[in-house]
Amino acid sequence: MLPQSSIPGGRGRRFYLCLAFLVLLTGVAPILAQSPDRGWEWQNPLPQGNAISAIRFADDKRHGWAVGSDGVILYTSDGGFQWESQHTRTVVALNGLYVFDRQRAVVVGARGLVLTTKNGGDKWTEIRTPTKDHLYAITFASDSPARGWAVGTYGSIITTTDGGLTWTLQKSSARVHLYSVSFINKNIGLAAGDHGTLLRTIDGGRHWKEAVRLGPLPFTGVTFTSPKRAIAVGYGGRVIASDDAGLSWEPVDTLMTADLLSVYFSDEKHGWITGGNGLVLSTGNGGKLWLPTSVRTNPRLVTVYFADENLGWAAGGDGLVLRTDDSGMGWQRLTEGGRDDLSDIFFLDGSRGWAVGARGKILVTRSGGKLWTVQPSKTTVRLDAVTFTDERNGWAVGEQGTILHTANGGIIWTPQTTGIREELLGVCFVSTTRGWAVGARGAILLTEDGGNVWRQVPSKTQAWLEDVRFLNEKHGVAVGSSGTILLTEDGGETWKEVVHNVREWLYAVAFADAGRGYAVGEKGIILRTDNGGLTWKDQESNAKTNLFAISVASRDDVMIAGDMGRVLVTRDGGLTWETQPTITSSPLFAVAYHGGANAWVAGRGGAILRRTEALATVKFPAVKIPPALRGGAPKLKGQDSGEQIDPGDDIPRAVPRDKKPVKP
Repeated sequence: MLPQSSIPGGRGRRFYLCLAFLVLLTGVAPILAQSPDRGWEWQNPLPQGNAISAIRFADDKRHGWAVGSDGVILYTSDGGFQWESQHTRTVVALNGLYVFDRQRAVVVGARGLVLTTKNGGDKWTEIRTPTKDHLYAITFASDSPARGWAVGTYGSIITTTDGGLTWTLQKSSARVHLYSVSFINKNIGLAAGDHGTLLRTIDGGRHWKEAVRLGPLPFTGVTFTSPKRAIAVGYGGRVIASDDAGLSWEPVDTLMTADLLSVYFSDEKHGWITGGNGLVLSTGNGGKLWLPTSVRTNPRLVTVYFADENLGWAAGGDGLVLRTDDSGMGWQRLTEGGRDDLSDIFFLDGSRGWAVGARGKILVTRSGGKLWTVQPSKTTVRLDAVTFTDERNGWAVGEQGTILHTANGGIIWTPQTTGIREELLGVCFVSTTRGWAVGARGAILLTEDGGNVWRQVPSKTQAWLEDVRFLNEKHGVAVGSSGTILLTEDGGETWKEVVHNVREWLYAVAFADAGRGYAVGEKGIILRTDNGGLTWKDQESNAKTNLFAISVASRDDVMIAGDMGRVLVTRDGGLTWETQPTITSSPLFAVAYHGGANAWVAGRGGAILRRTEALATVKFPAVKIPPALRGGAPKLKGQDSGEQIDPGDDIPRAVPRDKKPVKP
């Protein structure tokens, strides 16, 4: 992953578009030594939101698997309309998949991992291999099904002669990462990788020779379409073809410059290429001419598989799985939920909550997150923060000085005039009339009438202000870039900077009462105050990742969410912090925590997770403080409507042919 030494502003959301190549291609995330039973469940997307790296089906076109980051293994027996999770004892990135039939499959992944199943995935067995390199792809010879190969980092190639039960190393002169491998028979094979590299063997891999090296961009996929013809694809829209089994290659002009991530042929003539931004290319003449189509919402599609010239599947980022029944001209989703990044999540109680994020997305739940629905915001700008003072009155803030208000629980959101264009990143209300918003270039806004009128007050700083919390109508704290902490004691009319030694970017602040508060930021920084923000002390957590959000259930019961799916909890006011393993390595930008199992986190790709098991936290008497400090409010009646709700997605839902779509 690219170094995240300094991620400016907006909880780093904009900068997750610039991930390193390995993450873009395979969804490989940092390896987490976690147990499959980690006390969390996916609420959005469904069945899960981790990146899918490979999808393959048995010849019956019904039984198949999809594998991906964080140990994800999904299994279907009906062509993908329903999926179930299959667990292994090891939770690492799973990158490559080969399916023999409805019972037998092999998976490869990080640190030389190989998993096999002989009973449809009821049990997965870890196979010892001679490498610790990450493995990205696997294939077997059609004329000798026991012969197989897997490729990975630093030119690693391993082979099996017994269907994957044992593996040995093969030598290759290349030291580049290899991302794809294809064999037309037990002797002739190709491997594609970094720096425009293609390796070729004619003796089953005993000797590999470099056949192609074309510039700095990687080849991401390679496949044989016949005993003589092969196709390779890569970044920059590059497609090359060979008609002599990979000995020589010629470029194919697709008129594309987008990054191409995978290629698959169902027979000699019919093939497909997928890439970023929802791109799908198809050919009906062996790859001489490619025709583009595009999947709506521009998802990243890193894997494609076709059972025949019409029926196919594609998958990629944020757990998205698609199906086509018309040769790839039209695609429908097999997964549920929205995939827009979520910037903030807020719960009044254990049932009613809201989440906001990219493209003006506002989600609401009345069932503790079991069901989420989209509320119309009438804006397409990113919304960065949301808060409610009761079940009816709420505010959301975001780009271009946007402030939205609802007086009916979010059924209708109305824009409020701010008079500024700076992005607003934090919002806080202590009553239905008095509130504050903060944002870029030191912007601070104040309202005394529920937002009918907002006026800007001087902050005396140009810092990027990320969050704001008020202890009461007079006393408030704002945090932001370069360790900025601002304090006001006159209701936000004037602000002064708190002097301390921290220079890391601070992303969030929360208070449990008038004295105890916490702030978190980049490089694992955690600060605590016991005097309302006058002074702050650095706390040791051993966390080095960026921490984006914090929520307090009581003075000593606190939860933090951050980069790489990191969640930290303390039960003693921060004297000790414990890592609470989650089921994703996606960045988490928001957390709502009310103690015990009432905990939600949200972040990249629309991820929403809820805690299923109570944390072993110490209970403290409830402190009577304004809801702006803790988000507390009486539990609402009649919140679980029980209706089936879709979080919103403009890719149509796939429906089995024997079932009619539900009328809108």
